[in-house]
Amino acid sequence: MNTQYQRYQNEADAITSQPMTTSSRARLQFLLSGMATMREFGFNESHSSQDEQRAAKHEVAFARYLRTGDVSELRTYTPLSTATAGVPVPQGFLSAYVERLKSFSGIRAAGANVITTQTGDPLKNPFSDDTANNGVRLNENDPTPLANPTFNNTLFGAFKYSSQGLQFSAALYQDSGIDLTAYLQNIFAKRIGRITNTEFTNGAGGGPTGVIPSITSVQTTALPTAVSVGEVVGLQALDEGYVDGAMYMFSPGVERTLRAMTNVDGLPIFPEMRTGEVLCGYPYTLNVDMPAALTATAKAIVFGNFNLGVAIRDVVPVLLVSRERYAEFNMLYASMSHSQDCQVVDPNALTVLQQHA
Repeated sequence: MNTQYQRYQNEADAITSQPMTTSSRARLQFLLSGMATMREFGFNESHSSQDEQRAAKHEVAFARYLRTGDVSELRTYTPLSTATAGVPVPQGFLSAYVERLKSFSGIRAAGANVITTQTGDPLKNPFSDDTANNGVRLNENDPTPLANPTFNNTLFGAFKYSSQGLQFSAALYQDSGIDLTAYLQNIFAKRIGRITNTEFTNGAGGGPTGVIPSITSVQTTALPTAVSVGEVVGLQALDEGYVDGAMYMFSPGVERTLRAMTNVDGLPIFPEMRTGEVLCGYPYTLNVDMPAALTATAKAIVFGNFNLGVAIRDVVPVLLVSRERYAEFNMLYASMSHSQDCQVVDPNALTVLQQHA
């Protein structure tokens, strides 16, 4: 609420709560007149309300851009450069797109910390490990000792990922009730989610280093194609600072193997997996880019706190919609580019179980 308007409102409320006098009645009339003037010019609206109205108009202009490729109205709300192939997506589209992206990305679904930036410039973001430090008890005249965390100045890049282009009928989406926004969000999330999860999980030459190759704490099973309860539980031997919020991660194929494991009496080894996504007391998430089975040397099961141990650097994605490219077919063209990077920022937060050779 505008500060001056609120001050007038408070004073008017105070006057009306007391017996009226000639002077207080005149003062009230002055206050009410001033409030009416402020309302007429919109000065009584809160900044958040104005921001919400602007965001809503931005969403409407963006929806028009999706259906027509017309960027003229968007220029009012988005600073566009002639060198930019496309427009930065607004917050509403971005939020829904990122939620869909999690469905196709095990690393994101595991809770990796996401850092969003507007540009793709190299990002030096410090992360610290303070697990080796404890508080101390001091005598009355003891000086306070110094114990700095261990800082890891991780440098994030911005590898450019593209959805590739797609065509859609201009007439169809202009005249029908199809939710074009949701349609594009889903397709782009699938395409970019698949490629980024593959590279975020296992690494790629010239791209991200990969979470699995970057885990330094590796435990080895006794057998090449099987795991025991003790080996799965043994992954939980992390510092207590990481255990709260930790989870397991493995592929759907390994999930089926663990669910099917039984003892000599035919009872399930991991009964909690029959009723929910829980393993040995902790939740788990699935990653289709991890080993599909328990095979020799496979790093098949990861445990840890992904929010503390893994970070994803996101640059706000850019969407390009063009009417001119396929104008003779009355078709629109759309594509999305989304620059990202993923790194293990605290290797102490994660451990992996590798099958014996």
